[in-house]
This record gives sequence, C-alpha cells and structure tokens, in this order.
Amino acid sequence: MPLQFQEADFKDGKAIANVCISAFFDDPFQKSLYPGKPFDKQVAGVISRWPNNYGDISAHYKVVVDTDTSEVVSYLKSGLSICEPETRLTPTGLPENFKPVRSSTPKGLNDPFATDFTKKRRGCASLHLSWTTELAEEKGLTCWVEASPMSVALYKKFGFEIQNTIVVQLDESCGGGTQTSSCMMREPRK
Repeated sequence: MPLQFQEADFKDGKAIANVCISAFFDDPFQKSLYPGKPFDKQVAGVISRWPNNYGDISAHYKVVVDTDTSEVVSYLKSGLSICEPETRLTPTGLPENFKPVRSSTPKGLNDPFATDFTKKRRGCASLHLSWTTELAEEKGLTCWVEASPMSVALYKKFGFEIQNTIVVQLDESCGGGTQTSSCMMREPRK
C-alpha cells in the first residue's frame, strides 16, 4: 500500500470526518467529550462543521492517500493562526461564494469536560510531521502539540520537547480515571 502525502481539498471533508472519528471513537477522551453519541452522529457533526473549518485560513489541511485505493487514510490540520498573512496557505476547492461562519459548539458535546480540558495509521503521522517541521523550519516558526502518551516518542523523533503535562479527569459515564497529555514544543533550528 503506497502512501501519498498531498494537499487536502474541500471534497475530502467526508473522508476526513470518517478518519477522524474512526481514529478516536473508542478513545476515553472522545467518549467523555461526546458521551453516548453514536459513531454516525459524530461523523455527521464533523461533516457539518467541515466547510467553516476548511475555509479558515489560519489552518491548513493535508491528507495521506492510499494510492492503491485512492482512500484518504489520514489527515493533518496545522494551525498557522499567529503567522503573517503571507505565510498562510490558501485552501483549495472551496465552493464559489463561500463565506465562513464562526464555529459553534458541536451538538452533543460534553461542555464541562471539554472546558476542563481546553485538547496512526501506517506511517501517516511521520509524513504529517515531516511536512509540518519542514514548513516550520522554512518559515522560522515554533510548533506545539498536545500529545497523547502513545505519541510522545514520535514527536520527540521530530525534535519536540515536553514542556508540561495536562491531566484530565475523564467523565464517570466513560469509566472515569484520568488521561494525561504532554504539551510539547519544537523551536526552529535556523
């Protein structure tokens, strides 16, 4: 299965929604955010927010495509919100007369849990991180992520260092307990 890293297009929204929810549906954090919300409703929610998310010029989307099947198997959303306008990247494939609308809270979101938190596939993450760190070097940008415990080692391979940790109490309806995320940063090397 050869993988290709490429620009996302507006038409990729449904595939990205499916990848997003597939990756995190059984995650305790996701279950705490959307307690009892079925898979198809979570996908539909991501699809409904896609036009505004994709049309936001402070973010940039990339996808990894399985070239054997043309299936989107992973995606990357990079925030470039503090960059100068000339460093931002323009989304492709937006419908004519597209007017972004400010995002609203997704229906079914466990607001108290989300407020308290304020947040793999087959080599795809390395492709995403290669592109991100190359762009950061080119533009002289600092990168930061909130990394799950299983992703810390990968981020370290790309020069990220742990700055702090966030421990979140998971919702009791999802078994309770805690989840720890690592706040990691990568300074440009230039």
